[in-house]
This record gives sequence, structure tokens and C-alpha cells, in this order.
Amino acid sequence: MNRRLPAASNVVLALALASACAPSGRDTPPPPLATVAQPATEQLVQLNGTELFVKRMGTGEPIVIVHGGPVLEHGYLLPHLEPLAKDYELIFYDQRLSGRSAGTAEPESVRVANFVDDIEALRQELGLGPIHLMGHSWGGMLAMRYAIRYSDNLRSLILLDSMAASSELWHAEEAALGERITAEAKVGITAFQETAAFRRREPEAIATMLRMSFRSQFTDPTNAALLELFVPDDYVSRSSQFGAMMVDLESFDFHADLAGVTVPALVLYGADEPGATLGGAAIAAALPNDIHTLISGSGHFPFIENPAAFLEAVRSFLD
Repeated sequence: MNRRLPAASNVVLALALASACAPSGRDTPPPPLATVAQPATEQLVQLNGTELFVKRMGTGEPIVIVHGGPVLEHGYLLPHLEPLAKDYELIFYDQRLSGRSAGTAEPESVRVANFVDDIEALRQELGLGPIHLMGHSWGGMLAMRYAIRYSDNLRSLILLDSMAASSELWHAEEAALGERITAEAKVGITAFQETAAFRRREPEAIATMLRMSFRSQFTDPTNAALLELFVPDDYVSRSSQFGAMMVDLESFDFHADLAGVTVPALVLYGADEPGATLGGAAIAAALPNDIHTLISGSGHFPFIENPAAFLEAVRSFLD
């Protein structure tokens, strides 16, 4: 979620890399998510050299949901996408090194290509057949790369406020987001960084810092408080391992490759998101069979700020 290593990504990684020497926390797994209205199953799946946490709910054609981050997990999406489980099977998973999935990995495995291959390995392991693939923010970039490599396995592609498809547009969006951070917000973040809880890298303090960093990505900054963020005890250790992936993000542009993705695609952004007119517009122009939708009154998290319009747009596309 953090966008790119997204606006959020940069925040997540910066926080993580600055904290690399902090204690890594306990080895015991964190508790499961609270029960939601829809019946759900949870499991740990061994695949592609790692262990991923998977949560499934609903019946119907499968939608695999790729969360933002990296380092975050599926929980911030779950309550807002759950209504879709009335008509579809939702498959949430935590990416490698994220949430309730395995917290350590060999440095050479922390590469974008492996994150993409994890999606395919999960599809095969669960016996899903063709899938709808939905990715938010950083997860949108992974979903696009999956579509380029494994398009024969897709029913459709749904991109929610996706990270841009080129490093140039990604940096342009980051710059635009940076200009939105007020002097008051910077003072607040700096002051919070000096608190004892944050210096100890306590999970709830990290969650608070993440919500503070996301405020500029909401049309109404107070809505950042609605983000349901799970931060494992070893978040700092997990985050620090993502430095191995930065080489993949130094320079990239796969717009030309998107021309070969011929499945139906929904490119959806909050109207107040810089990516709506930068990276999102370029992605929509590159995909040959897309619907480009803007959700009014919302930024990077339209499913939180304008849920009715968001769900209507997704349902209309899927139906």
C-alpha cells in the first residue's frame, strides 16, 4: 500500500531501512485476523521457496487480491472488498516477507520476478484455473507484470490506484505526493518519531506512523485513521530485507509489454490521486482492452473514501 515501493512504499522502506538495527521481535506467529461476516478459511501454503498466508471467502469465479506495500498485508483491503464475496471467491494472501507469511527470505529471492511468480504458484497450488487478478498500489505493479507473463491464466485484470508502469512516472507521482505534505504534517511526523514507542519500533507505533504518512493520499486526511493495519512484531526485520529488491526498481518501463495483455482490464483510481492522470492514464493508454474509471471524492484508497462508487465500478466491470 504505500505506494510505490509506492508513496507508501517509500515510506515503508525508509522506515524499515532506518530501523534495521532494532530488535526483530518474537518468532511465534501473530494471531489470526478477527472474524468477518463472511465465512472464511485461513491456511499457510508452502510454495516457490517460501510460506504464504492465504485467506479465502465466498464462492464463484476466483479473484486473487494482491495488496500494496511492500511489507504490508491484505488486512487493510479485506473489510472493503468483502461485499464481493457474495458473488465471487476472494483469495487474499500476504506476499513473501509480509503480514502472516514467512518473515525471512534469502536475499536473492527478494526480487520482483519472484513476487510475480508467487502469484502463479499460488494459483496452481490452490487449483484455481483462470482468475480475476486485482492489485492495489504496489500490488498493481505486480499484477501488471503477472498479466504480461501469464495472461493465458487470466479472466480479467483489475488495477486499483496502481503503481506506475515506468520508473519515470513513478517518480513524478512521488514528487506530486511530496508537494501535498504540509509543514504541519511534517512537524507532526518528526515529533512522533521522537516518541519512546516509535524509537522502540513498537508495532502500534509503526502503524500510527504509517497512517500519518498516508494522510496526504486521502481526499480527507482524517480518513487515514480508517486504515486497518496489522504490523507484526518483526516488521523492522522484514522491511530491512526489501533492500535487495531496489535494483529492480532503479529503472523500468513495461508500457510496451502491456499491449500484449488482451484480457478485459479495469484501471481504477481515486480522482484525487496523482497517478490518475500520470501513471494511470499511461497504463490505460497502453492496455488494448481497458476501462479507465475515476472515483470522485477519493485519493489512493477509494474503497475507503467512496465505497459505494468503488464497489459499483468493480461490480459493473466484473458483471
